[in-house]
Amino acid sequence: MKTSDLSPDRQKLLVALKEYPGASALVPPPAPRTLGLKEVFGDVVKAHEALGAVQASTSRLPNPNLVTRTLDRREAVRSSQIEGTSSDVDQVLEYEATGSDDGLPRDVMVTLNYVKALQYGLQQVAIRGSAALDRTLIEMLHCHLMEGTDYKDTPGEFRQRQNWIGGHRNIYDAKFVPPPHEYLGDCITDLEELLRYAPSEEDQTEISIVIRMAIVHAQFETIHPFIDGNGRVGRLLLPLMLFAEGYPPVYLAGFLKENQQEYYDTLGAVQLRGEWVPWVRFLAEGVQVAARETIQTAERLTALLDQWKTLIRTSNVRSDALLHRLPEYLIAHPVVTVRSIQEAFNTSFPTANAALNIMREKGVVAPHTERKRDRIFIATDVINVLNRPPVPDQ
Repeated sequence: MKTSDLSPDRQKLLVALKEYPGASALVPPPAPRTLGLKEVFGDVVKAHEALGAVQASTSRLPNPNLVTRTLDRREAVRSSQIEGTSSDVDQVLEYEATGSDDGLPRDVMVTLNYVKALQYGLQQVAIRGSAALDRTLIEMLHCHLMEGTDYKDTPGEFRQRQNWIGGHRNIYDAKFVPPPHEYLGDCITDLEELLRYAPSEEDQTEISIVIRMAIVHAQFETIHPFIDGNGRVGRLLLPLMLFAEGYPPVYLAGFLKENQQEYYDTLGAVQLRGEWVPWVRFLAEGVQVAARETIQTAERLTALLDQWKTLIRTSNVRSDALLHRLPEYLIAHPVVTVRSIQEAFNTSFPTANAALNIMREKGVVAPHTERKRDRIFIATDVINVLNRPPVPDQ
């Protein structure tokens, strides 16, 4: 980390590293409680309007949980891909349906760990609200992420040695060096206060959730409390903060992946020089894009569900038959096997097989050609919806 890359006020925050003679680390100032950036006021307002639109749209869905499950998996795939994984959403769903990683990328388990971490976080916030957003949650998110991987430290525990960003194995070539481990406790305590922020009735300076998301994510990445997995934990905090605020979880990883260099550049500008305007503007744009994508995806999946239900009504089967329950299940589980359907609905293998065969005849699912035994069926229309980019705002 070159001292010349840091602003004068950040240079004053450098501390020497005994184990790396001549190298320094930056101990960040406390997370700002407000930014007062008039330049981005309009961007933040638009982001809040987009969140309101998601809230209104979700409230009209007959069963929001069906859509949420597939969006969770897509977010896990995209956020993990930022770190270099190659698993696709259909591969993650295939593993969940079969319990086998045969023929799948090795990092599919890394992506599934993200799903587990996200589900754990959402569950905790649903139970405890914003009080769940504390260091214990951060540690548990990391623990879920690193389960069963070759992580070089103890999952869920803050690091006890120095790390750095960029420069590969050489700290002297690093783009940024976060604080030494002995400073982590105070840094995380400060961050917790902003994470769990809840305005009182007397508070006349309520902090926008969009501004708080920008500050928390940037501050967490600057602290970098773990040897690895910091980016994923930091991105997990964003939908959890929204959920704690009463919004449906809106997922930004797709926007961040599509604009990865700008993501790194604007975040780095905060870390090195305290330049908040480009970063807040970037994140506010991401909220708008992610909100629009959430609405469009929900509408597409709901239309697809209605289309399938219409197809099923043309079949001469009893109204209580398994076939009538499959459309909703396939929206949330678009990759299935006969056995997974049998277990999900507590029915017989022949009944599950017959229902899936009818769904195949109707064009709702198609068999996966790479397996001969325990065939996999894919609702490709759902996968296509999940892989479609959002339509730009007009």
